[in-house]
Parts: sequence; structure tokens; C-alpha cells
Amino acid sequence: MKITAVRIHNLASIVDAEIDFLAAPLKDAGLFAITGDTGAGKSTILDAICLALYAKTARLGGDRGNKVEFQGDSIRLNDARNLLRRGTSNGFAEVDFVGQDKESYRACWSVNRSRGKSDGNLQAAQHTLYLLPDDTLISSDKSKTVKQIEAKIGLTFDQFSRAVLLAQHEFAAFLKATGDERAQLLECLTGTDKFSRIGVRIFERNKELKEKFELLQASLASYTLLSEDELAAKQTSLNELKLQIEHTKKTLTTTEKNLNWYKQANTLEQALKQAQQNQQQAQNELNAIAQQSEQAKQAQCALEIKDNRSRFKSLTAQNIELSTKVSDLKSIDHTAIITAHANTLSKHQEILQTAKEQKQTAEPIIAKARELDSQLAIQAQTIASLTQQSEKEQLQLNDLQQQFKQSQSVLDEATKLSAQHQQWLTTHTQLKPLANDWNYYQHSFNQFLNATEQLKTTAHQNQKLVAEQAKQATLLTAQNAKVESQEQLLASEQKNLNQLNEQQRQFNIEQCDVKLKNIDYLKDQRERYKQFNHELKYSTQQQTRVAEKLIQSEQAQNALLQNLASCEQTLKHNEYTLSQARLRASENVEHLRTQLAPNEPCLVCGATEHPYASTQNQQLNNLIADFETAYNNAKQQRDSAQTQLHQHQTQHAVLVAEQTQHSQAIQIAQAKQLEIKTTMQDARTELNDLTTEKLDETYKQLSEQKAQYFEVQTQLRTLQEKVNQQFNALKTEQHAQQQLQNQHVELTNQLNQLSRKHNELSVQINELSAALNAQFEHSDFWQQLQSESLTLSDLNKQVEQYQQTLTQLEQSQKQLDSANQQLQQLTPLITKSEHALKALNDDLAKAQQQQNITQSERLALFNNEQISASDYQTKLAMQLEQCQTQLNASQQAHEKAIKQRDEHAITLKNVEQRLQEHAQELTSLEARYLEWFTDFKAQHSDATHEQVTILLTLSSEQIKAHLKQFEQVSQTLTDTNAALKQQQKSYTEHQNTDKPSKNHDELTEQLNVLNTQQTELQNSLLATNTAIEQHNQNAKTLKGKQAELTTLKTQVDQWHLLNKVLGDATGKTMRNLAQTQTLKILLHYANSHLKTLNKRYELTAIEHSLDIAIIDRDMADEQRSVNTLSGGESFLVSLALALGLASLSSNKVRINSLFIDEGFGTLDSETLSVAMDALDSLQAQGRKVGVISHVSEMSERVATQVHVAKKPGGYSSVEIV
Repeated sequence: MKITAVRIHNLASIVDAEIDFLAAPLKDAGLFAITGDTGAGKSTILDAICLALYAKTARLGGDRGNKVEFQGDSIRLNDARNLLRRGTSNGFAEVDFVGQDKESYRACWSVNRSRGKSDGNLQAAQHTLYLLPDDTLISSDKSKTVKQIEAKIGLTFDQFSRAVLLAQHEFAAFLKATGDERAQLLECLTGTDKFSRIGVRIFERNKELKEKFELLQASLASYTLLSEDELAAKQTSLNELKLQIEHTKKTLTTTEKNLNWYKQANTLEQALKQAQQNQQQAQNELNAIAQQSEQAKQAQCALEIKDNRSRFKSLTAQNIELSTKVSDLKSIDHTAIITAHANTLSKHQEILQTAKEQKQTAEPIIAKARELDSQLAIQAQTIASLTQQSEKEQLQLNDLQQQFKQSQSVLDEATKLSAQHQQWLTTHTQLKPLANDWNYYQHSFNQFLNATEQLKTTAHQNQKLVAEQAKQATLLTAQNAKVESQEQLLASEQKNLNQLNEQQRQFNIEQCDVKLKNIDYLKDQRERYKQFNHELKYSTQQQTRVAEKLIQSEQAQNALLQNLASCEQTLKHNEYTLSQARLRASENVEHLRTQLAPNEPCLVCGATEHPYASTQNQQLNNLIADFETAYNNAKQQRDSAQTQLHQHQTQHAVLVAEQTQHSQAIQIAQAKQLEIKTTMQDARTELNDLTTEKLDETYKQLSEQKAQYFEVQTQLRTLQEKVNQQFNALKTEQHAQQQLQNQHVELTNQLNQLSRKHNELSVQINELSAALNAQFEHSDFWQQLQSESLTLSDLNKQVEQYQQTLTQLEQSQKQLDSANQQLQQLTPLITKSEHALKALNDDLAKAQQQQNITQSERLALFNNEQISASDYQTKLAMQLEQCQTQLNASQQAHEKAIKQRDEHAITLKNVEQRLQEHAQELTSLEARYLEWFTDFKAQHSDATHEQVTILLTLSSEQIKAHLKQFEQVSQTLTDTNAALKQQQKSYTEHQNTDKPSKNHDELTEQLNVLNTQQTELQNSLLATNTAIEQHNQNAKTLKGKQAELTTLKTQVDQWHLLNKVLGDATGKTMRNLAQTQTLKILLHYANSHLKTLNKRYELTAIEHSLDIAIIDRDMADEQRSVNTLSGGESFLVSLALALGLASLSSNKVRINSLFIDEGFGTLDSETLSVAMDALDSLQAQGRKVGVISHVSEMSERVATQVHVAKKPGGYSSVEIV
């Protein structure tokens, strides 16, 4: 995998950047540096690479869950869209690379805001992959694109982060860590945390199975079983209860049938009472509406005169209204009304003439008023103009006076400050040379003070290190003695361990286990053979017994079939005889017989003699009763025969099933015995010839030998643990010894370094002191600095104050000159403004006086009324118009009064004529009514005119409704009479049919007793049956639970052993075991890189631990602690480990592009030189290496650079130099 180009647009601080690794100078450079100030955006280039390839970055990987406001959008902290530059509408990261298939590809990650505006909503990111050079789109789906890129590169995001972006500073911490810390770091660096999860899961699974086993074991106690005697007693009780329930059920059926007779009798009695009530209610309703019905009939006759009476009533009412109207018309005096309107008309004509004359008189006055209004308007404009000019001039004068006062104040203040500053500078004259070149002197003073402080610190450290060196020498001597003692103790324990191992090797535990298993298997097979033999014998006996019962059953079944056939034949004969008899006595036949007449032919058969014509044929009834009795007896016999046959068939089927079951059991037992014989014959050993007693004796001997072996094995484990403890203790002591030796050497080196540093500081102090004494020997501040009574920061403040005071003095002088000049300019301007203001005020007073004279003349025109000429003219016009309107109204009223007089005369004539016509029609209507009433009186002698009026108030619909109601109630009475007769007949017939011997209360009491007995029997049956079913269910469940418990016990034992070896609550055991292997693989890769970087050292892992040691090739392969490495050597080892992790992550994937991020800032110049030499050798392997750093020496050593420079405005530019 090789990166060929990177393009960035609007990501973080970078606006636009393109890095082309195929173009000069990057094309020819194997090693290049990415340089720039802190925060310029160097790491943004790596973020862009990760974004383009995997749509996420390592820096944002840890921020999860929380959301932030991002320019109006709420997004998560780990959202890659956070990298979009603020104030922009789009951004992208684009990477060209060569995949494992040697093809060139382009991956692009981009993000946009809606509508292409910087304040639009943030859209979802886009991720695409193209094939170069044709730009063929391979994928645009985000998830599919990442999978495609992973396939092309051969690395996942985590593998890419570890294989391409190297962070060697993590391995510097890795080298110094403890075993457990190193396991955690390895797990994090290699992404193998699954082993910790496996260890935790083993612990949790062991705990789950153990709890499940305990719960299952405890649950077995809740299942109870019946003994054989209890089970037999329950079964017998169950059969007896079934018989009792059947007998009680039959008695219940009979009792309920008798009670139903009483229930039906009660129902018929209630129905009879209801029929009587219905008949009485219908009769009452008919009586209630009889009078209403008679009235409706009379009203129906009166309908023919209803129109006559309605017309008579209407005309009478109209005559009353017309008579009133005639009286009203005659009472009006039209002559007086017309005279009044004529007088009003004459008055309004005089008023109109007066208004016209007043308007002609006012026209010259209005003209004069308008002339004066024009003069007043001109005068008002003049006054307004003069007033505005006066106010403007007054403001200008006030402004000039205010400026004069301010300038005078500034002049006074500047004079005062100038004197103060001059006095302070005179007092502190000795600071003048420092103020002139303070940066130089500050640096010199700072060097002097720092050197003096360092000299004191060095002397104190030297004294402390000498004491610590002496203490370390004592500890080292004691530690050497501990190591020697521990080695002797370990040798003794190892010898004992070897002896026990030799003893164990002489015993073959596997052969012993095989013999024990063979004995168990042989005993088990013999026991199974006996069991199958017993089952075979029992099944044979049972099969013989069942066969005898089957023969007897078949004989009984044939007899029952014959009996059932006979009963069926008898039943059919009796049924036919009964049906013929019933046919002759049926209701229709009886009805036909009642219609037979003596010596007349029958309609059915034509006979003239009718022996059965009598309705009371007792002989026929007795014959039918005998046939019914014979039929019922035959039916009972047939039902009984069917029941017996069904019961016997059920029992026979049970015997057949039992016979089949025994036959299958015999076959199975025989097959199992044959299988055991065959198996035993095939696996025959010398144990097969031994008796049971000999087998038990041999088994006991082997078990004792095995127990002794495991006891010795336990001793071995104990001793091995002890040896391991001794070995670990020895390693600890040796490690402590090595640490003390290293510390001793380190202390010696530190003492030498301190001595050299002390001499250098002394020389530097003498040189600085001589130079400063030459200039400031008699200065107070120099003496105070040397005596430490004055700090450099305090002196810095004094110098800064001197510089500030000097600057303030110059500013005060400038203000003083500026104020004097401004005062000289303002004095003539103020005088000129005052003269101009006085002239304007005089002109304004004259204009106001002339305006007052004109206003007085104007008011006199309209009698001091404030009104304009136009308004006064309008007022006169409105008065004239109002008079004209009143005159028109009076004229119209006079004409209307004359018109109303003529109309009223015509109306009066018409009304009188209509009254005469109505009187004639009323006379005719009354004559017709009297003629009709005479005829109606003849039919209804008690009829009166008032009754006729009441009848006429009924509408035709009401009359029809009353007549219809009478018909319905009459029909209802007829129906209820028929229903009453039918109910009386049904009640009488029921009372004469099958009446029970006991009364209703006795039967009810008997039914309650039987129901109680039945309930008790049912409860007993249910309890007994439940107990038997519970016994069977518990037996079945216990069998399954026991099997489950056995299986679960095996699983618990397996997981307990697995948890003992690998599991714990935190996953530490499994993690450390797995990371031990990972460490070996990592060191293998790291050593291959370390040979190229430094051939002197080789990394090795201490056996059965996570500790790392260094093998020094130049010191006869001496193994020593990594803590003894110098800074440069630690860097090389860390770099080798980082490259090893890259090789481990990439596995078989070839990585041609590497980026090493920081880690160089803490190196001294010598170590940095070694690191640069290592990087030069790394690029020689054919890899293009990019180093991200801001170290100046590294930038100077690397010719080709990608420089990221900060620019004003918060953005950065990228330049290749």
C-alpha cells in the first residue's frame, strides 16, 4: 500500500492544500518532514488521510455520546464533520493510493451545507472510491466504500492507525511498565482485547453454571412421590368414585325431569293468568274508546258542512275589519292638513330670500380676509427663518465656548502632569542607561541570576547524591547476599522436584485409567445383560397371560354381537308396529273421523261403515300404550347391548395393545442381549475371564494406585509452585540487584555530570559579574540584585515604569502645545458669533411686531371669530342650501296632502261596496247550514249547534285515527279471547299428564342433596385424579431432572477447571497469557527492524512473564534490564517496537508509506542525531517516511519539507520546500 497524493479543502485550519508524492521534490525524497508551529495544522494532514480512506479519525475516536452545537447543528463530538472549517459551505479530503493489486485508486470524503451556503444545515457526509486513471466510480455508498477500501489496502482502520501512523512514544512508556501495565498496553496497541473478554466470559459462564446446578439440585427436593400402597389405594378410590358419580347422575336426571313438570305447570299457569289479563285489558280499552269512536263517526258526517262554517267565520271577521276601516277613513280632516302645509311653504320661501341677500353682502369681506391671510403667511415664514438662524447661531456660539473651556482644562492638566513626570525622571536618573537598552541588560542579568541559582542547586544535589551513593553501596552488598542465598534454596527445591518427577514417570496413569474404564464397562454390560434377561422372562409370562385373556375376550365379543343383532331386529319390529298404530290415531285422522256421517262413504277409503268414528276409542288407546311399552323395552335392551359391546371392545383393544407391547419388549430385550454378547466378544480382554469378586479386587488395587499417583501429583504441583515461587523470588532479587547496580552506575554518572556543570557555571558567573561591574559597580540596583534584596522582576517593573514615564512626559508636552494653539484659534471665532446672534435677534423682534398688527385687522373682519375665508364662504353656502332643502320639503308635503285626500275618497267607496257583498254571501251560507243541521238532527236527536262546532274542530286525520284505533282494539279483543281458550286447554291437559308423586319442595330438597353429593364426589374424584397425575408427572420430571443434573454436573466440572486455569472477574489471567504470546511475536518483528537500526541490541521476553530484557551483543550476549538503556538507545528500541507493531498489524500487507508523529521534542542533540541516522536507514528500506515535528534541528537535517504555516485570519497554508 502506497499513498501517492493528498488533497485538502476547508478542513480545520487548512483552506486548500495538495501534497503530490509523485511530483518533485517529494518524488525523489524517501524521508520528508511535516513542519510548522504548534496548532498550525500538521496533524490535520493525517486526519485528512484517515477521513478519505475510512471516514473517521483517530483523534475523534474517544469522544462518544455527547453532542455539541456546530454552527446551528447539533452533532456528536466524535462526528468527523466537526473538522469542517467554520464559515464555509463545503469541504473534502481526497487521497490517491496504490492498492495491494497494484492498481491506482482515489478515495474522497466530502461534506456540504444545504443550498451551498455557509449558514445552511449540515448535510450527511459523502464517501466515494474511484479507479484511476479513468475516474471510474467503484462505490458511493458510505459503508460499502469503507469495505472496498479495506479490501484494496488490506488493512482495517485500527490496523492502518497502528501500521501507518506510528506513535513510538507509547512504546517508551511500554518499555518502563510493569508486567500487568505492559499487558494492558499490548492489548490496546494490538487491538487484542478479545482475550480479556474471553477470560471474563469464562468466569461468568462458570458462575452461571454453578448457580444453575445449585438451583436445579435444590429444586429436586420440591418433588414428592406416592408409595406403591398409596398409589394402589388412590386408584381403587378413583374407580369407586366413578361408579358413585354415574349412579348419582341418573338420580339427578329423574329428579330434574320431575321438577321440570312443576316448572312447566307454573309456566302454563302464568301464561293463563297473562291471557286473562290481556283479555280484560283489551275489553277495558274497547270500553274506554267507545265514546271517542262514536264522536269520530259523527264528525265524519259533519265534514260535509265544514267548508260552509269556515267560510261563514272568515266573512264575519272580514266585515268587522272593513267596518273599522270605514270609521277610520271618515274621521280624517284633510282641509286642515292642506292649510297647515301651505302656511309652512310660504315661511320657508321668505327664509331662502334672506339667505341669498346675506351671501351677496359677505363677498367683499371674504376677499379682504384672503388678502390678510396671505400677508400673515409671509410674515410667519420670515419669523420662522429668523428664529431658525438665531437658534443655529446660538448653538454654534455654545459649541465654541465649550471647546474653549475644554482646551483650557487640557492645558492645565498637561502642565501639571508634565511637572510630575519631570520630577520622577530626575529622581530615578540611574535607570536611564537600562531603559535605553533594557532587552540586552535584562538578558545579561537573567543569565547571571540563573547561573548563580543553578550553582547553588548543583552544590546541593552533589551533596545529596554522595549520601545516596553511599546508601546504595550498602544496599547492593546486602542484595548480593540475598541473591546467593536464594540461588542455594532454589537448587535444593529443584533437586526434590526432579526426584518426584522421576517417581511419577515410572507409573503409567493412562494405562491405569484404561483398565479402570474397562472394568466399569464390563461390570455395566454384565448388569445390563441380567436386567434384559429379567425383562425377557417377565414379558414372556405376561404375553402368555394376555393371550389367554384375548381368547376369552373374542368369545365374549361374538356372544355380545349376536345379542345386539337380536335386539336390533326386535326394536325395528316394535318401532314399525308402534308407527302404524300412531298413524291410525293421529290428529288429522281423528279430525276426519269426526266428519264421518252414518251410511255416507268415507273420503279416504269410500266405506259406508265407520267402526272408529267414535271420538272416545279406549281400545285403540290401550293398544297404542302397549306398543309404546314394548318399543321402549326393546330400545333399552338394544342400548344396553350396545353399551356392553362398546365396553368389551375397549377392553379387547387394551388387551391387543398390551399383547403388542409385550411382543415388542421381548424383541427389544433379545436384540439388546445379542448386542451385548457381540460387543463383549469383539472387545474381549483378560478381564472377561475374571469373576465379579476378582474384578472388584482388581478395581480396588488400581484405584488405590491412581489415588497415590494423584497424591504425589498434588505434592509435585505444590513443590513446583514452591520452586516457581523461589524462582520468581530469585528473579525479583536479581532484578533488584540489577536495579541497584544500575542505580549505582547512574549515581556515579550524575556526580560526574554535576561536577562538570559546577565548573561551567562558575566560569560563566565570573565572566558576567566582571562585565556588569564595569558598568553598574556603584548602582544601587546592581548591589541589591547581587544581595538578592531586589528581584529581576522588580527591576523590570522599575525600568518599564521609567520608560512609561518618559513616554508620558512626551505626550503631556504634545498636549500642552496643542491646547495653546487651539485657544488662540477659538477667541476670534467666539467674538464674531456673538455679533451675528445680536443682529438676528433684532430682526426677529421687528417681524413679530408687524405680524401682531396684521392679525388684529384680520380678526375684526369676522367679529373676532377665528375662521378662515374659505370656511366662512362654505358656511354661508351651507345655510343657503339648507333653506332651499326645507322649501322643497314643504312643497312636497303640501302636494302629498292633496293626493291623500283624493285617494281616501276612492278607498272609502270600495270598502262600503265589499261590506254589502259580504252581507249577501253570509245570508246564503247560513241558510245552507240550517238546512244541513235539520237533516243531522233527524239522525242524532241530541245534537246541538255547540256540538257541531266541537265536531268541526276534529281534522280528517284525527277522525281516521280514532276509527282505526277502534278497529284494532276490537281485533285485539277477539285475539285475546282465542288465546285465553287455548291456554285454558293447555293448562288442563298438563295437569292430567304424568304428575309426580312428590311435591315441588320435596323434589327441590332432593335435588339440592343430590347436587351436593355430586359436587363432593366430583371434588374427591378431582383430588384423587390430581394426586395420581401429580405422582406420574413428578416421576417423569424427576427422571428428566436427574439426567439434566448429571449433564450439568459434567459441564460445571469442565468450566470450573477452565476458570481455574484461564478465568477471573477482570479477564486479567487470560489477557496476560495471551499477551505473553503477542509480546513474543511483537519482539520478533521488532528485532528484525532493530537489526537495521542498531545491531548491538536484541529484545527478548523473560520466560513465562511479560517482562522484557535486552541482549547486548557487544557484551558477550549479556542480558540486562531495558531501564539501563540511554535516551538515544531507548528511542531506537521504541522505534523498532513501533515498526514491529506496524509489521504485526499489516501482517502480509506491504506498507510503503509511514508517518511518525512527534516524539522528538524531548531528545537532546546527541540522541536526536542518532534518531536521524535511524530514520535515514529506515528510508533505505524502500519506504517513504514522513516525520511530523517542530524541532528545528530535525527540520535542518531533512531537506524535503511539507511546511504548514499560520496565516492571519485563523487559517494555514501548506507549502512543499
